[in-house]
Amino acid sequence: MRCQHTRLLKQPGSIAAKEISLIIPVKDNQQGINEFLNSFFETQTLAHFPCEIILVDNHSDIPVRIPDQYADSELSIKVYLCEKPGPASARNLGAKRAKGKWLLFVDSDCIPTESMVAGYLDMDNSAIGFQGFVGALGKDYVSRYYESQQIHQPPLKESSQGIEEPKYLVTANILVLKEAFESIEGFDESYPFAGEDVDFGTRLSRVGKLDYARKSVVLHNFDDGFWGLVNRFIKYGKGNRLVQRKLRIPLYPFPFTAKNKAVWVNHLLALVQWVCLLLGFTLKSIELMWKGNRPASVNKTTEF
Repeated sequence: MRCQHTRLLKQPGSIAAKEISLIIPVKDNQQGINEFLNSFFETQTLAHFPCEIILVDNHSDIPVRIPDQYADSELSIKVYLCEKPGPASARNLGAKRAKGKWLLFVDSDCIPTESMVAGYLDMDNSAIGFQGFVGALGKDYVSRYYESQQIHQPPLKESSQGIEEPKYLVTANILVLKEAFESIEGFDESYPFAGEDVDFGTRLSRVGKLDYARKSVVLHNFDDGFWGLVNRFIKYGKGNRLVQRKLRIPLYPFPFTAKNKAVWVNHLLALVQWVCLLLGFTLKSIELMWKGNRPASVNKTTEF
């Protein structure tokens, strides 16, 4: 019989900005870093400065650098090179170098708003991990679809106390207690496509409480348009298959509908999103069948 996980860790009091290390993994996105830092210094007050910003360069073709105007900032900004490819490896390296009690993970294609840090400081409820809100930076139809579907907001689950919590975390904007991060040995670096954040958040939920911090907002840049959506959700489907196999949790992509039904194109995009997730999730099985190695059984909860 598998052992039941017991929650051991709790938030150690209120959260202070100076206890936060902001970690951004980046690969070939100097422009994203420039825009992030420009917006950061425009929107954040001194009271909301974290103790440091850590940029982790994941083998960019042209090494990531700190823009000249911020090189002598009173806020510590550091760049580390991650030798092992993948965002999970980059985030783990950033966490290892971090001085803060709390780790704030944000993606390099996100832009901070004035509430990015401040939105976490009000959270004082014993949680060890928080999911911030991720909106869309653009106003095109694909960006509006991402936001209306709340793509980067993980689904709810009900705890044993009857309280709604995130099932996992999506790393475009999350805050994690470093002690809890270390207790589960950080992100699993074996995921080649995606899924490392679902894996991480699921394991984190087994050692402490997760919660939403919806007042913390970043804006995600989805400027890769329709084909970016296609590629993204095929990748997510592949990642979900690997998470299901490893953690034994059901992640088969069932059909869903557009949340904003008033916009006709959202119905089409919801169908495309589901088909891409399904394609990514079942791709390995399709490859096996093509080679004549059909799995013994295939059903809606089969682990591929």
